[in-house]
Amino acid sequence: MNRREHVRSRIESVNESLARLRAERSRLLARATQAERKRDTRQKILIGAAVFTAVQHEGVPPLRSSDDLLAWLEPRLTRPHDRAAFDFKPQRAR
Repeated sequence: MNRREHVRSRIESVNESLARLRAERSRLLARATQAERKRDTRQKILIGAAVFTAVQHEGVPPLRSSDDLLAWLEPRLTRPHDRAAFDFKPQRAR
């Protein structure tokens, strides 16, 4: 194998590696996007359920910001999986 063939072979090898890395990057980005969509959907379901329950029982206070919403929602979520959707700390045992 002369020098020119060696260089072409190396370029081809690098191009194949680059294609594999790009495909892996694409898969990882798709997985991250899907996970974020699932989390967003879960949050919306939990907020809707909490508001619906509050309307049936005590009513919903005026919530003027997302911080107000999260502060109102935090004590109402008791299941660890639900709390994790909002990055709330686990509740202490009562």
